[in-house]
Amino acid sequence: MKLLIIAFMVLITSCTFVNAQTDTLVIKLKNNQSDKIAVSQIKKITFENVSGVQEHNKQTSTLIINGNNPNPFQEKTDIEFEITTLGNVEIYIFDNNGNQIQVLECINCQIGKNTVVWNCLDKNNNRVQSGIYVYEVRFNNEIKSKKMLMVK
Repeated sequence: MKLLIIAFMVLITSCTFVNAQTDTLVIKLKNNQSDKIAVSQIKKITFENVSGVQEHNKQTSTLIINGNNPNPFQEKTDIEFEITTLGNVEIYIFDNNGNQIQVLECINCQIGKNTVVWNCLDKNNNRVQSGIYVYEVRFNNEIKSKKMLMVK
């Protein structure tokens, strides 16, 4: 395996690992082109003549998930979240296999703390089985998720 040195004379807009299972690094350049590189092939990354770096970590979040209560639960659970502006919030619930089983909505949610109740029913109004579930809260292009446990 030869030594791979990556040097860019253009600004890079972002570097992300697309899939940890395939160990691929995608580099998006300022001209909207991108390049995929196997992480196993990278020995060294060098950036030259970089005139500026944009930090994405300082972005303020408009969504906070406070969790669900109770957890574990049996009959129902309250999913609590906070938002900084008025808007619509969607909560997608997935089973342990990644199948979407329910969508809950909070239309015109108020600023601050909000609670949506999941009554342990799927989208066909069937009671779900005991197990681990993931809920994904979506608001203003933000998506955050947490796990919850239903026991009978």
